Amino acid sequence: MKTLITVISLTLAAATAPAAKLTVRPLSARMQPRAVQTGGGFSVDLPIVGRVRNATTTFFTALDITNNTSSTTDVVFTWIPADGGAARSGLLTTLGGFDNLHLDDFIGALSSAGLVTRPDNTFGTLLLTFTNAAFRNGTEATAVARVYSFVAGASGPTFGLAYRAPALQTNGAHSLTSILRAGSGMVTNLGIENVGIDDAGKSDDAPVTVRLSFFDPATGGLVGDQPSFTLAAGQVMQLNDVARSNLIVFVDEVGGTSQIRGYVVMKDTTTNDGSLVFMQESPAKSF
Repeated sequence: MKTLITVISLTLAAATAPAAKLTVRPLSARMQPRAVQTGGGFSVDLPIVGRVRNATTTFFTALDITNNTSSTTDVVFTWIPADGGAARSGLLTTLGGFDNLHLDDFIGALSSAGLVTRPDNTFGTLLLTFTNAAFRNGTEATAVARVYSFVAGASGPTFGLAYRAPALQTNGAHSLTSILRAGSGMVTNLGIENVGIDDAGKSDDAPVTVRLSFFDPATGGLVGDQPSFTLAAGQVMQLNDVARSNLIVFVDEVGGTSQIRGYVVMKDTTTNDGSLVFMQESPAKSF
């Protein structure tokens, strides 16, 4: 008996109407973050957005911002540099129904608008707020970031990693955990962010202090020091090549009331190819 396998290829062609256009217009006052179900739209959090040059290449951040509904919404941004510099906030675009804005280089867009004077070595957090008051669930719109570099030169094929920005929530994390992989040509970078909202979803401008604890999965024992770091509201800190062997890390908030978030990037040292995962909320402090 012969088995006939039919493959159906479906190609959808987009309409000729233009997608949303970039409209960087600074605001006189910084937009306050908005958690889901609290009214007045909602915000999504991108913890790593930048343009960073190392010895061999430059890493860019591309964005796709999508409206999943038939209703129009403004998109307001707040970008906070990791070095503690002043936040930049403004209107980014207006999305029509079922609309999308794509940017190949977000930091380049801020530079072109005069908001960043030295774009080649800067990164930080990005908060995008969809201001349509009917957007309450955190699913009405989406933002996806792709951090990438060119394989060779300044054009052509790229290496990259992508992540979807989670919406701000009430009752967020205050303790985090993740595995850190190291060795055999692999390093791990660890990012920790002060989200800048409390558990009620209200803006919290106070700093937080976090303590890091490292455990050896081979023995279950605590290893090394327990360093502490203080982060301003909205600030991210990235620790590169944080472990020399496979470890389990806990990040515990020991000062302040704002929610925290974190990520790890596991990177191949030969190709610069990386994989990003968000840290998991820990149900309690490490011990």
